[in-house]
This record gives sequence, C-alpha cells and structure tokens, in this order.
Amino acid sequence: MKCELLAPAGNFQIAKRALYEGADALYLATERFGARAYAKNLSLDELDEICKIAHVLNKKIYVTVNTLIKDEELDSVKEYLNKIYFIGVDGIIATDLSVIKYILECLPDIECHISTQVGVKNLADVKFFEKLGVNRTVLARETSIDEIKKIKENSKMPLEVFIHGALCVSYSGNCYMSSLLTLRSGNRGRCAQNCRYLYNILEDDKVIGEKANYLAMKDLNSFKRIPELKRIGVDSLKIEGRMKDETYVANVVKSYRNKLDNSNFKTDILEKIFHREYTAGFLANTSNGDVVNSNRPGNVGELIGTITYNKNNEYILNLNRKIAINDRIRINYLGKDNYYNITSLLDKNRRNVSESSSFAYISLPEIFPGTTTLYKMKNQELKISKAENYKLPLSIYAYGEVNKPLVLTVYFKDEVFNVSSDAILLEAKTNPLSRETLFNQLEKFSDTPFYLDNLTVELNGNLFMVIKELNELRRKIISTIYQFYIPRRTLLEEKAIIFNEHKYNQEIIVKCHNNEQVEIAKKLGIKTIYGPENFISYTSTNYSSDSNNLLIASYGALYHNDKKDITTDYEFNIMNASSLAYIMKQGANHVTLSKELSYIEIKNLVTSFISTYGFKPNVDLICYGKMTLMTLKYCPIKHIGKCPGCKNHHYALKDDTTIFPLLHDKNCTTYVLNAKATNLIDELELILPFIERVRLDFTNESVEEVKKIISEYQEKINNLQTKKHYFDSNSETRAYFKRKIM
Repeated sequence: MKCELLAPAGNFQIAKRALYEGADALYLATERFGARAYAKNLSLDELDEICKIAHVLNKKIYVTVNTLIKDEELDSVKEYLNKIYFIGVDGIIATDLSVIKYILECLPDIECHISTQVGVKNLADVKFFEKLGVNRTVLARETSIDEIKKIKENSKMPLEVFIHGALCVSYSGNCYMSSLLTLRSGNRGRCAQNCRYLYNILEDDKVIGEKANYLAMKDLNSFKRIPELKRIGVDSLKIEGRMKDETYVANVVKSYRNKLDNSNFKTDILEKIFHREYTAGFLANTSNGDVVNSNRPGNVGELIGTITYNKNNEYILNLNRKIAINDRIRINYLGKDNYYNITSLLDKNRRNVSESSSFAYISLPEIFPGTTTLYKMKNQELKISKAENYKLPLSIYAYGEVNKPLVLTVYFKDEVFNVSSDAILLEAKTNPLSRETLFNQLEKFSDTPFYLDNLTVELNGNLFMVIKELNELRRKIISTIYQFYIPRRTLLEEKAIIFNEHKYNQEIIVKCHNNEQVEIAKKLGIKTIYGPENFISYTSTNYSSDSNNLLIASYGALYHNDKKDITTDYEFNIMNASSLAYIMKQGANHVTLSKELSYIEIKNLVTSFISTYGFKPNVDLICYGKMTLMTLKYCPIKHIGKCPGCKNHHYALKDDTTIFPLLHDKNCTTYVLNAKATNLIDELELILPFIERVRLDFTNESVEEVKKIISEYQEKINNLQTKKHYFDSNSETRAYFKRKIM
C-alpha cells in the first residue's frame, strides 16, 4: 500500500511547487469556507488549473470546507460544493455535519474526509464515521501511534495523520478563546492565536509561574518516525503549513518525500527552515508537560556553534555549520535574544571571506562576555531550485501540407490526442518551416507537467506558419490533455430526513463537575442532572454507564450508546438546522447547541428546523456556566513541575487583565475556563420560545453558589415578567448572545 504524502498550499504557486517537489496530494482552500481564512488561498480558476495539473501527474487535490456553517450560509455552501465537485477535486475535508451529509448523499464521485476539527481521537470515534460511510478521517493531533495502530488493526477506515508543522494547544474544534475574546472564531478560520500570548500561572491566587508562553506549542517533527507510521499502515502523512511560504513548503515536502522513499535518508534541512523548537508531540506519547516551550514561542533557528568574546568588540566563532555574509544570527545573553546580520567575516589570518564552516572572527556593536551558543536565523543558502523530475514525456508526430492546418498527433502515457492549428500552412518564400523550428516552439512547456521527448515531422513541400500560431498550437496540446483528465460526474438529490414520534418537555437541566453539586441540585428539585456517573467527556474512552440518560461529548460515545437517551454536548458544534437534524437521526435525543451562536442565530436555526421538519426540535442551550475556552491534553501545571497539584490546589492562567481558571478531570484533561460566568437569566423571556431545556453548567462553583444560581433560575422561570434583574455585569457575561462571531 502506498503511503500518501499530503502537502499544504496557501496559494497557486505553492500548490504547483508542492506537487513538483514530490507531494502525492495537496490540501487547500479557495476564498470561502476554509479554516485558514487569512491565507491567500486560490481562486476557483486557479483551483481548476491545479486540479488539471495534479490529475495529469496522477496526484490528488483535497479542498478544505472545514468551517462551521450558519443557517444563512447553507444554500451558498451547497452551491460552492457543487462548483468544486464539477471542477474535479478528489476530496473535501469537512467539519460541519451539514456539509458531511451533503457530500455523502449528493456528491457520489468524490471522497468525504473528516477534518481534524471534528476531533476524531480513537477507534470509537472512527467507527462512528465508518458507519456513516466517509472515506477518510484526519486524526486529532493528540492521537498516539499506539492508538493509530489499534485503529488500523480494527477498522478499514483510511487514516490521515499530521507529521510536521505547527500544533494547536487545544483540541482542534474545541478552542473558543479567540472567538469569545475577539469574535474571531477558530471554528470559522479566523483564530487570533491567544495561545501565543504571555501568561502567569497562579496557585491559590498566588503567582508561582512567571510570565511566559505557557500555551505556545512547539512545532511537530515526525521525520524519524516515518518508517514506523508507514509500517503500521497510515494512509496519508500530512504536513501543516497553509500559512507558510514557498521555500518552507518546498523544503519540507522534499525532505519527507525522500524519507518516505528511503527510510535511511538523513537531512539537516528541517533545522534550517523557520521552526519553533521541535517536539515529537503526542504522536509519540510525549509527556503532557513537554510539548510547550514557554520561554521561546517563535523561530529557534539552526544551532551552528558557539560565539566567544575576544577583545575590542571582536568575537571568535567556533562553527559546526556554515555561516555566510548576509546570514542573520541570534545570540541569547542573560535570557535576552540579540539579533545581527553578518556583514563581514574574517578567517584565522584575518582575511575577508564570504563564508566559513569552522572558524571565523566577526565584530559586533555590543559586548557579551564569555561563551554562548550561536543560532542562524536567516539562511542565505536555503534556496529552492526549479524541480524538473516531475515532468512527463510527450511524443509528437507533426504532419503538414500547403493550404491545410498543421496536424499534431500527441502521444501521452497510453493516450493519443489530435490537435490542429487554426491557421493553414502557406508556401514558404524564404526560410521554410523546419523540424528544429517546430521543436523549439513546441518544447516550451515551461511550468507545466510536460516535456517534449520526441518529435517526428512530415512536411510536404516548403511550408510556412507564423510563430504565434505555433505557440497557440502548443497551448492547445496542454488544454486538450487537461480536458481529458477532468472527471465526468453526476449530482444526486439530497435525502429528506424523516423523524418518528416526537416528545417535547421544557425544563431546567443541570451539569455538575462533582457529586456535592449533584446532591444540591437534587434537593432543589432538578429532575435531569448530568454528573460524574452519566456524563461521558470529550476525552473519555470509557463509554459504558449504568445510566440510561447520558450526556456525551464525543462521536465515539454516541457510537457506543445510540440506543440510550442521549444528549449531545456543545463539542458537536451544532450551528445549523441541517446539522441538528442529522445528529438527531444518528441517535441524539437532545442536542446542546453550539456555544458560538447569537440569539438571532438560535432563533433562525429553530425557525428553519420547524419550517423543514414540522416540529420544534429538542435543543438545549447553556444559559449559565464558566465557559470552557480550551480543552487541553497538555497540562501547564505538569509543565512547571506541579503535578499532581491539581488535587489539592486551585490553578489559573493570568494575562495582563484577566484570570482564567484551570479545571482538571479524572482523565488528566485540562480545561481553561472563562474568567466570567456566562449568564443569560435576564434573557429567558427571549430564549424560552426556541429552547426545550435551559441548561446550567457548574464547574468550580461552591455548593452555596450552585444553590443560588439554580434558585434564581427557578424563580425567574416562574415569573418571566418580573422586573428584577439577576445579571451581574461585574462577574458575568452574556458571551455571544448579542454578538455574532466572524
């Protein structure tokens, strides 16, 4: 089985380069519905062109349609899917259930790939999507090699695994920090990267971790693990980097191409390109505390030797890598980085040289006593040459006679193509058309997948044709071959979802973090309570429960419990009526709506659902709770050596203005909570016409706080018209209720 090398493409030029450097497939986006909205991306015309190039080379193009879709976007996303379907893309990487449903039902000649945004982490998650009939799952970056092996041994689902590039600290699809604080949603491709900010760590309200980048992940590097991933049967190895430039993509693709083809291949090029400190990541079961460099979140550079102060602002370089004029270096002295461009180098005899690989003198304006390590940040030799080995041969037979078109028979692979000129051949008065002239014009295939390997010419008489017409004939060859590789496709009708008898019961429901909270909720008369015994968390792999009434946060839990009374949690990111109907059809009795919906969008969703399906849906809305902003496999507390301090202390992250509490569960999952609790109690009169169940979420609240909140909601629901205001703007927020995410 061939292991696919999958490369990123942030624009058309990078897309071509990645194919030509050895990628078997590309993933990319156009201007719409891709989770990298700030990449340049491709136009539809460029997508059409890159599909043709890829298919000629027997390679594939996958388009990311992996943002969450709002109700008002459903028609336009389907129209867009149809367009790229007929352009000829090979697969669509999807997140939203409405998009997944549409691909599976209406686009039979294309692959449906489940995005890493969905959070497929283990065999049970895979089994859910295998049952749906999808063609591939992109595993969460938190998935270990051991789990991947287990999936391959127990499922036929093709797997795609990230092997290189930037990492998200939160499980993808479960980061809401950017959207809540800036309205730039990562789930909509507009992440503000709050994970790269500086934070303090607090223990019981006291600073114990000095300000640092505690959420800034290192870059993934799986170069040494490629033979193992290939051996266990991973179907596609994915390089991250749609925001990266052409040089980066070309060199990473080339390195991994060589490693895939030759397990003994070694290179230092991955040290030379832009990169943060590397990690083997969770792929190799790396410790939860060792995937972050809290002191250096940016480019590390290449370690090239040491630098020692000599005298008179002169330094001695002892090098194990080459340095050259115009390279940029980094010196870290007393914890501070200092950067310089190399403008002159002297050898041992103090003669000017352009480069050195062992010893050199340089002069710097500052004095740094002693010896310290030296890093090269900008590498002048890191250039990319034009790849040619991707090109495929054409053989051409040219026939011509006076007053008739020039006819070419083109042999490519096992196919034969016939093209002819628009203009006719004239009788030459001087300089008749020769084989050399024909070859020189027809061979100019430039940055295309072709080269002219052989030309046979049969011309009857002394013939003439202007160069412009010969160039147009060459373009016809390219266009004709490209057209041959456009797939012929059919579009099917979307299937209507039919529901059985429907029950609707409006009530307050409660989710509790501990049993003390459960007990007080019971005493206050709450009938539906989700706690440690009947809540299956996002990261839990224990799907069994004695309870018949479950709140679940993962597709694996739904796969194992679809016969029970199931409520799906917010991690399913339900944002439109089509996704809501689809998850209900898969076994969800009640559905918690996306946390990122505004009131107007909730109203539109429910109204659209009623209009389509004829009844009011069983939806829950989290009206109270300290919102989870990030869900982490990594633990900041372990990173600073305080594990298992979470059992006895309260921890938090603090930026310049805000404290974000940290919560831990029995699976050692870390949750970054919002500083303020979301509270929509004063909006209930607006909410209740559209929501079946008002949900209250409790995390680190005391028993007294739980009692107060539940009692206030009960009081408010019994008297919606009361003029009493419960909302406290100092400690609470309405979150997205009156604000739309981008």
